[in-house]
Amino acid sequence: MFPNPFDSGKLAKMIIQAMKPQVKANEKPEVSDKEEDKYMVQVNPENYKVNYQINYDRKPAHGNSGSDASYAGTAPPVLDFEFLFDGTGVIPPPAGPLDNVPIAGAIVGAISDLISGGDEYDVMTELQKFAKVVYDYSGKEHKPRKVRLTWGKLIFDGVLTSLTLDYKLFKPNGDPLRAVARASFDGTISDMLRENKENNSSPDLTHLRSAIAGDKLPLLTHDIYRNANLYLEVARANRMFNFRNLSAGTQIVFPPVDKATK
Repeated sequence: MFPNPFDSGKLAKMIIQAMKPQVKANEKPEVSDKEEDKYMVQVNPENYKVNYQINYDRKPAHGNSGSDASYAGTAPPVLDFEFLFDGTGVIPPPAGPLDNVPIAGAIVGAISDLISGGDEYDVMTELQKFAKVVYDYSGKEHKPRKVRLTWGKLIFDGVLTSLTLDYKLFKPNGDPLRAVARASFDGTISDMLRENKENNSSPDLTHLRSAIAGDKLPLLTHDIYRNANLYLEVARANRMFNFRNLSAGTQIVFPPVDKATK
């Protein structure tokens, strides 16, 4: 008898975890170890799509109908998938460690039901838990949090950009019994890590940074140009008047500099 190629042991569920806030630009992203910052899907997606896109500028010369493609940048990958929230009772609860032991599993299950009162899976409660991880506004970061999605070989760090909830079935009182979530995440990586990966340390390039709480313009300028004394030039280029106290999320453009000024 041939082995089943899809049978790889215990069923693994997709897990979505919020990332810890980054205090400094050069900090390595880490997932939060708090239980409320972690969400495990009830039913794994049937499929997921990852879209990669490279952008080019096409500017034809005067009198020429053709044009050369000039590389403009690589867009972050986009992850799309949909998954189910089901409170009808047709989906069994997650397997426990003794579920494969008939007598022990039955005893543990009965005791668990007595203790918990046989709690039902509530769709709205689960949606709130999910939203707290991926959607809710973070006061520390002044935006929704970055998350890490893991499932099998998939490890994807990103931010939620789109969420559509399609409610399917309802209780007599109108509460939803089933919802299909369609989610889209943009891949993300910290500015420091992205620049290290691309090895774009040349002062001849234009750099864009998002300030994080605690960032100082001279230090950021030193990271880009290896010369902190150019911070006044950067402030002028960005028309910044109060550059000593950078607000988290402030977009700062570091333009190319004349080598003679370095």
